[in-house]
Amino acid sequence: MTPQERLIATAEDQVGYLGKRSNAQLDEPKANAGGKFNKYARDLDALGDFYNGKKNGYDWCDVFVDWCFVTTFGREPAQKLLCQPDRSLGAGTGYSLNYFKQKGRLFNSPQPGDQVFFGNAKSTWHTGVVVKVEGGFVHTIEGNAGNPSAVRTCRYTVGA
Repeated sequence: MTPQERLIATAEDQVGYLGKRSNAQLDEPKANAGGKFNKYARDLDALGDFYNGKKNGYDWCDVFVDWCFVTTFGREPAQKLLCQPDRSLGAGTGYSLNYFKQKGRLFNSPQPGDQVFFGNAKSTWHTGVVVKVEGGFVHTIEGNAGNPSAVRTCRYTVGA
Protein backbone atom coordinates (compact mmCIF):
# COMPACT_ATOMS: atom_id res chain seq x y z
CA MET A 1 0.00 0.00 0.00
CA THR A 2 1.27 3.48 -0.80
CA PRO A 3 1.39 6.09 1.98
CA GLN A 4 -1.57 7.86 0.34
CA GLU A 5 -3.58 4.63 0.26
CA ARG A 6 -2.80 4.04 3.95
CA LEU A 7 -3.99 7.56 4.84
CA ILE A 8 -7.19 7.14 2.82
CA ALA A 9 -7.83 3.76 4.48
CA THR A 10 -7.50 5.40 7.91
CA ALA A 11 -10.05 8.05 6.91
CA GLU A 12 -12.40 5.50 5.30
CA ASP A 13 -12.45 3.46 8.52
CA GLN A 14 -14.00 6.47 10.27
CA VAL A 15 -16.87 7.16 7.84
CA GLY A 16 -20.13 7.26 9.79
CA TYR A 17 -18.64 8.50 13.07
CA LEU A 18 -20.98 11.13 14.55
CA GLY A 19 -19.94 14.21 16.52
CA LYS A 20 -20.99 14.02 20.18
CA ARG A 21 -23.09 16.30 22.41
CA SER A 22 -20.58 15.86 25.27
CA ASN A 23 -17.36 14.05 26.14
CA ALA A 24 -19.37 10.86 26.79
CA GLN A 25 -19.05 7.76 24.59
CA LEU A 26 -16.40 9.26 22.30
CA ASP A 27 -15.32 5.83 21.06
CA GLU A 28 -18.86 4.79 20.09
CA PRO A 29 -19.40 5.83 16.45
CA LYS A 30 -23.18 6.43 16.67
CA ALA A 31 -23.77 7.17 20.39
CA ASN A 32 -24.38 10.60 22.00
CA ALA A 33 -24.80 12.18 18.56
CA GLY A 34 -25.38 15.82 17.83
CA GLY A 35 -22.40 17.98 18.74
CA LYS A 36 -18.77 18.94 18.33
CA PHE A 37 -17.06 16.61 20.81
CA ASN A 38 -15.13 13.72 19.26
CA LYS A 39 -12.41 11.15 19.79
CA TYR A 40 -10.11 12.86 17.27
CA ALA A 41 -9.68 16.01 19.36
CA ARG A 42 -9.43 13.91 22.54
CA ASP A 43 -6.58 11.86 21.09
CA LEU A 44 -4.65 14.88 19.78
CA ASP A 45 -5.30 16.84 22.99
CA ALA A 46 -3.76 13.91 24.90
CA LEU A 47 -0.45 14.52 23.10
CA GLY A 48 -0.11 17.66 25.24
CA ASP A 49 1.45 20.09 22.82
CA PHE A 50 0.17 19.11 19.40
CA TYR A 51 -2.08 22.20 19.39
CA ASN A 52 -1.89 25.47 21.28
CA GLY A 53 -4.68 24.28 23.60
CA LYS A 54 -7.51 21.79 23.95
CA LYS A 55 -9.71 21.51 20.86
CA ASN A 56 -12.58 19.23 21.89
CA GLY A 57 -15.98 20.89 21.59
CA TYR A 58 -15.03 23.08 18.62
CA ASP A 59 -15.44 22.63 14.86
CA TRP A 60 -13.42 19.55 14.05
CA CYS A 61 -12.92 19.10 10.30
CA ASP A 62 -9.23 20.03 10.51
CA VAL A 63 -8.75 18.02 13.71
CA PHE A 64 -10.08 14.97 11.87
CA VAL A 65 -7.56 15.42 9.03
CA ASP A 66 -4.70 15.89 11.51
CA TRP A 67 -5.80 12.78 13.43
CA CYS A 68 -5.80 10.73 10.20
CA PHE A 69 -2.22 11.82 9.46
CA VAL A 70 -1.00 11.18 13.03
CA THR A 71 -2.74 7.79 13.21
CA THR A 72 -1.34 6.72 9.84
CA PHE A 73 2.22 8.05 10.03
CA GLY A 74 2.98 8.92 13.67
CA ARG A 75 3.26 12.37 15.19
CA GLU A 76 6.56 13.69 13.83
CA PRO A 77 6.10 12.54 10.23
CA ALA A 78 2.49 13.81 10.32
CA GLN A 79 3.56 17.24 11.52
CA LYS A 80 6.08 17.45 8.69
CA LEU A 81 3.49 16.38 6.11
CA LEU A 82 0.99 18.87 7.56
CA CYS A 83 3.67 21.62 7.80
CA GLN A 84 2.71 22.14 11.46
CA PRO A 85 4.98 22.95 14.40
CA ASP A 86 4.37 21.83 18.00
CA ARG A 87 1.65 23.89 19.71
CA SER A 88 0.26 24.76 16.29
CA LEU A 89 -2.90 26.65 15.53
CA GLY A 90 -3.60 23.98 12.91
CA ALA A 91 -6.99 22.99 14.28
CA GLY A 92 -8.29 25.98 12.32
CA THR A 93 -8.46 25.66 8.55
CA GLY A 94 -7.06 29.14 7.91
CA TYR A 95 -4.02 28.42 10.04
CA SER A 96 -3.46 25.03 8.40
CA LEU A 97 -3.71 26.55 4.95
CA ASN A 98 -1.16 29.20 5.94
CA TYR A 99 1.26 26.55 7.24
CA PHE A 100 1.19 24.94 3.79
CA LYS A 101 1.63 28.35 2.11
CA GLN A 102 4.62 29.20 4.33
CA LYS A 103 6.34 25.95 3.30
CA GLY A 104 5.52 26.44 -0.40
CA ARG A 105 3.37 23.31 -0.38
CA LEU A 106 -0.03 24.68 -1.34
CA PHE A 107 -1.15 23.46 -4.77
CA ASN A 108 -4.20 23.90 -7.01
CA SER A 109 -4.49 20.33 -8.34
CA PRO A 110 -5.76 17.95 -5.64
CA GLN A 111 -4.25 14.46 -5.52
CA PRO A 112 -5.27 11.40 -3.49
CA GLY A 113 -3.97 11.72 0.07
CA ASP A 114 -3.84 15.54 -0.01
CA GLN A 115 -5.50 17.78 2.51
CA VAL A 116 -7.98 19.90 0.54
CA PHE A 117 -9.28 23.28 1.70
CA PHE A 118 -12.63 24.85 0.85
CA GLY A 119 -13.10 28.59 0.73
CA ASN A 120 -12.23 31.60 -1.36
CA ALA A 121 -9.32 34.01 -1.83
CA LYS A 122 -10.00 35.66 1.54
CA SER A 123 -11.02 32.77 3.79
CA THR A 124 -11.18 29.01 4.18
CA TRP A 125 -13.89 27.30 6.21
CA HIS A 126 -13.64 23.55 5.72
CA THR A 127 -11.15 20.79 4.92
CA GLY A 128 -10.92 17.08 4.19
CA VAL A 129 -8.78 14.29 2.76
CA VAL A 130 -8.79 13.75 -1.02
CA VAL A 131 -9.73 10.16 -1.90
CA LYS A 132 -9.68 10.47 -5.68
CA VAL A 133 -10.08 12.90 -8.54
CA GLU A 134 -12.13 11.42 -11.35
CA GLY A 135 -14.54 12.54 -14.05
CA GLY A 136 -14.27 16.21 -13.13
CA PHE A 137 -14.97 15.56 -9.45
CA VAL A 138 -12.85 15.49 -6.33
CA HIS A 139 -13.98 12.85 -3.82
CA THR A 140 -13.19 13.48 -0.17
CA ILE A 141 -13.63 12.20 3.34
CA GLU A 142 -14.38 14.97 5.82
CA GLY A 143 -14.95 15.30 9.54
CA ASN A 144 -17.60 17.64 10.97
CA ALA A 145 -19.52 17.44 7.70
CA GLY A 146 -23.29 17.68 7.29
CA ASN A 147 -26.06 17.61 9.84
CA PRO A 148 -25.62 15.95 12.21
CA SER A 149 -21.87 16.53 12.12
CA ALA A 150 -20.15 13.34 11.06
CA VAL A 151 -17.30 11.82 9.11
CA ARG A 152 -18.73 11.64 5.60
CA THR A 153 -17.73 10.99 2.02
CA CYS A 154 -18.32 14.00 -0.22
CA ARG A 155 -17.96 14.90 -3.88
CA TYR A 156 -17.35 18.28 -5.51
CA THR A 157 -16.81 19.58 -9.01
CA VAL A 158 -13.09 20.22 -9.51
CA GLY A 159 -12.40 23.94 -9.37
CA ALA A 160 -15.83 24.85 -7.98
